[in-house]
Amino acid sequence: MAVLDAARWLSSPPRSDELVEPRAPGMRSHVTLWAALSMSLLVFVPGAYLVPALPLRDAMLVAVAGSLAGAAMLGAVGAVSAKRRRNTVGLLSSTLGVPAGTLIATTLLVRHVVWAAFTLAFAANVAAHVPGLGGSSAFWGIAFGALALALALLPPRVFMERWIGWFSVWVGVVLVALVTLTGITTYGIPILHDADGLGGWPTHAQGFDLIAAMPLLWLPVVADYAYDARSQRDAGIGAFAGSGVMTAWYAIVGILWVFTVSARDVAGFMSALPIGAAAILIVVALQANAVAANLYAASMAGGRFGYRWFRPALIAAGVLAGAFVAGTDALDIEDAALLLASIFLPLFAVVLARVALPAAPTALSWLAWAAGVLAYGWINPGDVTVWRDAMHFVFATLLDAPFPLGGELTRLPATAVSFAVAAGVYVALAWPLQWRRSP
Repeated sequence: MAVLDAARWLSSPPRSDELVEPRAPGMRSHVTLWAALSMSLLVFVPGAYLVPALPLRDAMLVAVAGSLAGAAMLGAVGAVSAKRRRNTVGLLSSTLGVPAGTLIATTLLVRHVVWAAFTLAFAANVAAHVPGLGGSSAFWGIAFGALALALALLPPRVFMERWIGWFSVWVGVVLVALVTLTGITTYGIPILHDADGLGGWPTHAQGFDLIAAMPLLWLPVVADYAYDARSQRDAGIGAFAGSGVMTAWYAIVGILWVFTVSARDVAGFMSALPIGAAAILIVVALQANAVAANLYAASMAGGRFGYRWFRPALIAAGVLAGAFVAGTDALDIEDAALLLASIFLPLFAVVLARVALPAAPTALSWLAWAAGVLAYGWINPGDVTVWRDAMHFVFATLLDAPFPLGGELTRLPATAVSFAVAAGVYVALAWPLQWRRSP
């Protein structure tokens, strides 16, 4: 009987109050949500990358500028979603055309599973290597996956106001405050950072890319929480303030005191904190919510195939992510996850550009998106071999252009260029058409 009841619940469409909250989340809920999702242990890593290549002052300025730029775009997409009352699939379908909705939903499902698996693998790796905890990465992957699945099944308002607002965000604030205080009183400003910078990788532009990528990773998720916000102001400012401040703070801590350059080494940093086995509390609070947010977004994408697919999509995404972590070294998919992020970035630039020029044919959106993806790939082709080879063929072989364009050839960040190219191409093509159609 219990099995039959579970099957009915799984296949039945969610109640209306599960899809539309009876009381819309306000600005405080959105600020704490995006602050908590931005307080990931992963943010320490790009901060640590910036030194000693850059002088301390420059590294901190790059961290703040990258954080605020990425958060501004995140907030803008959230505001548009709240104004139009559309989740991510709806927002992208209106940009690329309704017939593309199924393709969009499928691509988003892949993205959410990949990012849930990577985030889960990162959390499991940290927990497995913190002294005093014990347990393998597979064990912690299954445990964190089960917790994240339970959190993702909560109504969004309960997740935002209870789990995030009452617990998770405060653990993250205490952690970064503890690290900041311990770093200042114990180490001061490391002597290495008093130098003028050693040069090399990353440059200022590449460092901007590394930091701005942290908020931008959440672009395919923000609309799934913002579409039923109380107002577009609450959704937009909430995402900008929460993500911008906490990404900058965590990145600056990474610059000053986190001497690690790999996601695999964060456990060593955790073990140096004077908290012992309480490190598990931090991992649970900061990483489980990120996995849960990706699984919830997967349910929103699954809803494109019908109301009965909300819960199955969520549970299937959770099971796939957990199985991937338990059976493989899922940290190896970091490059693929970053590639997916670079592909979605210019598409959201087109979403924002289309707010100003909504009447243009959707074919122009596809062209502008492709131009933005190519611009990003030209400057920063990443480390996925197939994609890098494809970009090399396009630019070095067909166009006989220097490749890659990043590094010494240009100091422009790939994120900013990709955004500007996608939005600029759309405006350049759509403006004359809209002007001709206007009376």
